[in-house]
Amino acid sequence: MFVPPMTKRLLPIILLVAVASGTATPVRAASGYAGEFLAVGAGARGLALGGAFVALVDDASAGYWNPAALASPHPREAHFMHAERYSGLVDQDFVAIVGGGGLMFDGLAVSLLRLGVDGIEFTSVPDAAAPVGPDNRPVVSSSESAADYALYLSGGRHLGERLDVGASAKVIYRAVADFTAYGVGVDLAARYRLAQGVTVAANLRDATTTPVFWDTDTTDRIQPSLSLGIAFVRQLAGGQASFAVSSRAGGNAEDDSGATPVNAGFEYQAGRVAIRSGFEEERQTYGVGLRLGQRMTVDVAYLQHDALEGTYLLSATVGF
Repeated sequence: MFVPPMTKRLLPIILLVAVASGTATPVRAASGYAGEFLAVGAGARGLALGGAFVALVDDASAGYWNPAALASPHPREAHFMHAERYSGLVDQDFVAIVGGGGLMFDGLAVSLLRLGVDGIEFTSVPDAAAPVGPDNRPVVSSSESAADYALYLSGGRHLGERLDVGASAKVIYRAVADFTAYGVGVDLAARYRLAQGVTVAANLRDATTTPVFWDTDTTDRIQPSLSLGIAFVRQLAGGQASFAVSSRAGGNAEDDSGATPVNAGFEYQAGRVAIRSGFEEERQTYGVGLRLGQRMTVDVAYLQHDALEGTYLLSATVGF
């Protein structure tokens, strides 16, 4: 579908108005779109696989995709991701630190996700009653921004040889121009090894419905959503091949026809190089990964978009 250039330039304002309009009703029970920023994904590797990562994740982004995966032994790692979606109109950042266990968990992680639209300029004219002209030109009156943050505190634990469970407590902060909001929620996850190289997993996001309280005395409520997935890992031609499928229900996961979306991804890793491909709700995704030395990995992903320009994502994982 073709999108005129003017529409692309207006997209930040459209996004700002769409989010701000959510504050118009005192209480919106189980708001359909309130938590969509939490479903954008994290890490170039998982997104290159079409987001079909709930059963396959084994890196520092596990706190986001499936905290049960933190039960497996993890070296101490820091993960960084940056993307500029839709030709730089929307910034996305993700940072995570994963390490050893503590309390009742075998593995712990701290993650921060940010999605924002910055530098939205609003204009006014010196004389609002007069027409726009050489003597009454629009000038920038303010520059606004909209940003969403989610801080995840995650842990995973073994329950037997095949079953792992995990949970993430998350704190949400939203800012739209001069309006702010806070919320607290919980994700619950599990992972089960069916056989050698075959894993099924589930992540119930916002398990108890997450309230987001605005400073305008209004409340959004993020509905629970369930991600289910299966992953297959095999040795192939001197390397390792992985195939994963996942689906998400609840929240606002269904498309316009009411169908539940299906995501899938394939990865082949040989030596220090990995190639990836997938699809996310019928949109193609691609990526490559490169291990640099023993402690650093760099991943790049490309996400196709039918209406707007595609998105490149860059991730780096560093052991310490």
